[in-house]
Amino acid sequence: MNGGVKGWRWVAGAVVVLTAATVSWTAPGTPAAADAAAGPGGPRVSAPWQPGRPQLGVQLYWVDSPADPDDVVRQKARRVLDHVVGMEANAVSVSFPFFTDAIDADEVHADERTPGPRRLAIVVEEARALGLRTTVRPLLDEANLIERDNLDWRGRLQPADRDAWYASYQAFLDPYLSMAEKSGVDTVVVGAELNSLQDDPRWGPLIDHVRSVYSGEVGYAANWDAYAEAVDGVPADAVGIDAYPQLDVDPAASVPEMTAAWRAWLDDTAPPRPGLLFYEVGAAAETRTLDNPAVPHTEGAALDQGVQRRWLAAACQVARDRQLAGLYLWKIEFDVDPSRADPVADLHDSFLGREAERTMRDCFASWGAVR
Repeated sequence: MNGGVKGWRWVAGAVVVLTAATVSWTAPGTPAAADAAAGPGGPRVSAPWQPGRPQLGVQLYWVDSPADPDDVVRQKARRVLDHVVGMEANAVSVSFPFFTDAIDADEVHADERTPGPRRLAIVVEEARALGLRTTVRPLLDEANLIERDNLDWRGRLQPADRDAWYASYQAFLDPYLSMAEKSGVDTVVVGAELNSLQDDPRWGPLIDHVRSVYSGEVGYAANWDAYAEAVDGVPADAVGIDAYPQLDVDPAASVPEMTAAWRAWLDDTAPPRPGLLFYEVGAAAETRTLDNPAVPHTEGAALDQGVQRRWLAAACQVARDRQLAGLYLWKIEFDVDPSRADPVADLHDSFLGREAERTMRDCFASWGAVR
């Protein structure tokens, strides 16, 4: 896919925070409204995840605000996680950024936007207290790569010295692996959408090292167009998909028609395999979203809640029909107050307060009820 276009999902995310913080309206009957009535501490997952049950999840994307003291981090975590539980989810994945300086750089690094392991442990603790299954997922930020070349993205990395790159990446991961082991994190996703590196034999020693530090599930998230290569090249316990397929579907197509298109793509892309799940499913609430579902927001485009709702309903139906290991809805920004979402004014990739949120809540509720 066009990695430069895909990268704007991350650049636009910061704007969501500003948008959501400026309004105070809550759609009647949304999970946020229900959570507000749940009392201090919020609701708990009614049917916690267990092996053999689907992971019905939401992706939180956390760009850290270093000025926030730990008690503010905890308050924000409670606010957003209460909303996740109110969506009938039983799982949460915390994605957070790390960085590289160029497409051919030999190192990766954190900066002030990267939550440190100690602060991440606060969020994990709050999620586990609510009964949520937990995943942590470092995600290489690509905004600086796109600024240099709009075709560059995390899937086109070409380190000049791959030994140095993997050594740097392992050093970055190590503190998070120790935190995950100590805090009881269920899954650590050790890479996401790194298409150009997926055939590298260095993944084997890296994942062996991960397993020497961390005893939980080791995951990898393949881009929607590179799943087979990830399965062949990355020896993780679970290889999932960040699912943004470009399908030949009319925006006005019905849910059954979209479901048929999703099913045909998945049958062709990923034959049945234990542990397969969708690590990301998302779509903008605008008509042109089906041209490239990874594009988060088109300035000036009209809001179209229906296409977002139908696209996500079809994805959830196919995941359930194929008995996938789970689905994670993309995304809620960590700093956003979901009770103040504005379904008219917020960026189009948000589902908060929109028809799609109710649809996904219903899907999670019915799928989770199946034992």
